[in-house]
Amino acid sequence: MAYEALARKWRPKGFEEVVGQGHVTRALANAISLGKIHHAYLFAGTRGVGKTTFARILARALNCEKGPSASPCQKCAACNEILAGTAVDVQEIDGASNTGIDDVRRLRENAAYAPSRLRYKIYIIDEVHMLSKSAFNGLLKILEEPPPHTVFVFATTEPNRIPDTILSRVQRFDFRMLSEEEILDRLREMAKAEKIDCEEDALRLMARYAFGSMRDGQSIFEQAAVSGNGRITAALVEEMLGLVGTEAAIDLVGAVAAGSAGEAIRKFSALLSRGADLKFLYLSVVDVLRDAAVWKFTENDDLLFRHSPSSLGRMKELCGGKGREEWMFLLDIAFRSEKDVLGTEFPRLGFELLLLRLVNAPGLLDVEGLAGEAAQASRPRPAAAGAQGPDPPPKAAATTFAARASAPAAPHRETAPSAVAPKGAKADELWDALLKNLGAKKKAVLLGLLSQMKGRREGDELVISSPHQFVLDRLKEEDKWPILLQAVSEVAGKKLDVRLSVFGEKKSPETAAVAGEEERARMSALSDPLLAEVLREFEGATVLEVRPVPRKKTLPQTAEPDAEEPVEGESEQEP
Repeated sequence: MAYEALARKWRPKGFEEVVGQGHVTRALANAISLGKIHHAYLFAGTRGVGKTTFARILARALNCEKGPSASPCQKCAACNEILAGTAVDVQEIDGASNTGIDDVRRLRENAAYAPSRLRYKIYIIDEVHMLSKSAFNGLLKILEEPPPHTVFVFATTEPNRIPDTILSRVQRFDFRMLSEEEILDRLREMAKAEKIDCEEDALRLMARYAFGSMRDGQSIFEQAAVSGNGRITAALVEEMLGLVGTEAAIDLVGAVAAGSAGEAIRKFSALLSRGADLKFLYLSVVDVLRDAAVWKFTENDDLLFRHSPSSLGRMKELCGGKGREEWMFLLDIAFRSEKDVLGTEFPRLGFELLLLRLVNAPGLLDVEGLAGEAAQASRPRPAAAGAQGPDPPPKAAATTFAARASAPAAPHRETAPSAVAPKGAKADELWDALLKNLGAKKKAVLLGLLSQMKGRREGDELVISSPHQFVLDRLKEEDKWPILLQAVSEVAGKKLDVRLSVFGEKKSPETAAVAGEEERARMSALSDPLLAEVLREFEGATVLEVRPVPRKKTLPQTAEPDAEEPVEGESEQEP
């Protein structure tokens, strides 16, 4: 007898054997038991989740000699013929190769005749979304007024490509992707029945990289069994699929976390030379970053992917080098880079770009550096000799994403929990200490707002001033104001009242005109929808400076070098 693939050998023969599709099984079993059989069904879902298999089980359930029954006997002639694929009244049609109107016309002509032997004529059309528009139109009439002895079963992986006129005439069932545990249980059952020695870690790897498809998991299992001559190990599965081991992925992420771009790219090249698959390498890196972020938030080992004792220890050691916000940010960068790695013609270049982004990421979250820049910017600068008018407002720290992205990555440093100003500290020292305190607490949004303002101490009161009322109003928001008051009390050593003030200075008419023009330009820029969208997207970002477009200056007309001065009393000649 010819060899039968394991995926075919282990294909479910009854509703009770179908894995993970309980909602479909329950609905159709009840419909058959109650005699409420619809004339057309649509099974939608990804590959390998049981759509065609379910259609064949439905055909046996409707045509079983002891039925219609939700539990076909599997022994009668009708069940055996349908199971072997030799039943004349059950036809499986490939929608990808029978796409035209002529094919549908022949189907309609044959459907009009009564079944030759069985109770129902069953038409199973696989990949029905491949039919042409005219073929779908040809199906409409028979779906509107179907013969009582005919049942249509459509299977598709792309239900969005099926016309609404067809969808409204069928009962649709969506088959879900299977979980890793469901696939794992079936593979474990197969290994025991087929007497194949398989490591538990190998089974978990195959279940995981089946990506929700039972057929894919069974195919990987069969290939591994042949490659291992009846014994399947985790190392064999990794080598067969081009996977990257957990230890290698941790090494690569460790180089990234250490800020060594050269080491990260060198390790990446070494993995490629060993035959690592880029897709699985990317997934392994994302998995390690996910584990680091989850463990940093929860410190619960049970929520991580499966690790050996050594790899779990290395994961915890790796997590200690960064804060949870940093790991979450690294995971976000890797997750959003999927198209750059897997959806490009140059995947190697895309992966190297991902590594450089991850190395550069700490510079985007260096709030301690932000505090230092804000403190330095808030100090008053000495006015130049002979300068008129007020000093220009200090530039805010570079908190926009673009400015941070261009800065080199700063090494991770531990900061003191708070910075307290000594008793009798000067106003600028109190303000600097406040900014450092907020920087140590990683309050980047509040720090970005204060960097646009000035602060001074007046007795038992801290006066925060800004030329713009709307900036001051943001400080009064409930997620910022209590934090600000607490930080002021900490740095001052006692409770201080905080007063917000809009400041302005008297200017000469010329200076006032220039200042008014600058203010109008700033307000116009801040009302721009594109800028508002950028500020919403990158929380904590601020506007550093708004520069009005300079007006074109007209050069004064000068006399030509050889021109003679007109003599008094003589008029100039017209050219």
